[in-house]
Amino acid sequence: MNLSMRFLLCSLSFWAVVAGCNQTVEVEEPKKPVDPLVRVQAMVKECMVCHGTKEAQRGPILNGMETWYLTDQLEKFRSGIRGARASNRAEYLMGVGVKKVESDFELAYLADWFAGQAPVPAIRTVKGDLEKGKAFYEERCASCHGAEGEGNRLVRGPSLQRLEGWYFLEQMRKFRSGERGYHPLDEGGKAMVAVSKDISTGTMRDVVAYCVETFGPEEAPSNRDKYGPDSSAKPPLKPF
Repeated sequence: MNLSMRFLLCSLSFWAVVAGCNQTVEVEEPKKPVDPLVRVQAMVKECMVCHGTKEAQRGPILNGMETWYLTDQLEKFRSGIRGARASNRAEYLMGVGVKKVESDFELAYLADWFAGQAPVPAIRTVKGDLEKGKAFYEERCASCHGAEGEGNRLVRGPSLQRLEGWYFLEQMRKFRSGERGYHPLDEGGKAMVAVSKDISTGTMRDVVAYCVETFGPEEAPSNRDKYGPDSSAKPPLKPF
């Protein structure tokens, strides 16, 4: 290689180094970690879209339910013990939504937050024979759920005092059909499946109506009561 060629190659190498040094290297700033408390508080707001009364409610009101029971159910959804069947659409959607819960701290915070909220009045949506419902409840339900529906954690029986009628009846039907309580690790669910198989829909309505009326949520006025006329009686006909 002659001298001129060597000089050319050295010049090109030099200017390449200079050009490289003059380029601005963009360094990404490290992302600030999200405050866990801020994150879980945002999750509460998301939960309230379905479990609150100010939005288009699709799920049950959870306010005032026991911390242990809410924790237990959230863990079941997170692990797939509940919410794995697409045929049970409400539970399936909950199973999808709970995937956002990334830690035991977030799960515990959500359960404790809802348990600490004041109970919410509920519209009476299920009618039934209260006397028949009382007799059936005392015979078949009180041993696990308490004489006043207060629950019994020792036998994994949750309180029934915060359940809305429509949701209460819906869960009874799902236990009876096997849409809930199908997983072998859902001990409480399996127990409810076993005791629900022979209960007629009429009896379910009687029991739900009795529980809600006797020790359930405070009654809330329906939209018909709030906005409807005071009386639906027809006005008297005027004589000709």
